[in-house]
Amino acid sequence: MKEPKAATVGRPLSREREEALLDAALEVLSQVGYDRLTVGAVCEAAGASTKTAYRRWANKDELMAAALQRAVEQELAASVTLADTGTLRGDLIANMESQAASEKASPNLAVGLIVASRIAGDLGAFARELIRRHETAYCTDLLTAAAERGEIGPDVDAEYVADAARSFYLHELLVHGVRPDRARIARFVDRVLLPLCHDRKT
Repeated sequence: MKEPKAATVGRPLSREREEALLDAALEVLSQVGYDRLTVGAVCEAAGASTKTAYRRWANKDELMAAALQRAVEQELAASVTLADTGTLRGDLIANMESQAASEKASPNLAVGLIVASRIAGDLGAFARELIRRHETAYCTDLLTAAAERGEIGPDVDAEYVADAARSFYLHELLVHGVRPDRARIARFVDRVLLPLCHDRKT
């Protein structure tokens, strides 16, 4: 599709129209992945014309950078209610199971974010931030609560535990092509995350 002349790019849209296009971009990303995503498909999902989108963004990368920036901002602003089972093991299993059931666990979304994360500039930066954001946030809260209960020491590295949890999700989604079930999550928690949390070297 022919892109607009540079002079027409960057014109403001109404807030409602811009947010509709950005939300549609994330929805299409979760459905088809980054490589197959097109500006036309995003506009169709948003009920807008491609001319409208190209008034604001010069190409697919600019549109997706804006969409991922919006997603990161929403993650930062979100107030998430975490499962509270009274034990670190129970909390990890319950919250990982909840995440696995969410729309964020779409294999196409995972692949799309990984592909986008390798692109230079804002697009790659926002994709990498979105990939790391969720696990880091909930692991920090769960480990803080566990330390206050005396289950673990106060010096466990939440980001290190989050990295392991994220790697598990990506492996399940990308290698096995399915969302992990409760039994598989429990095995991972017992064999990997809990030993990490009790290892004083973390």
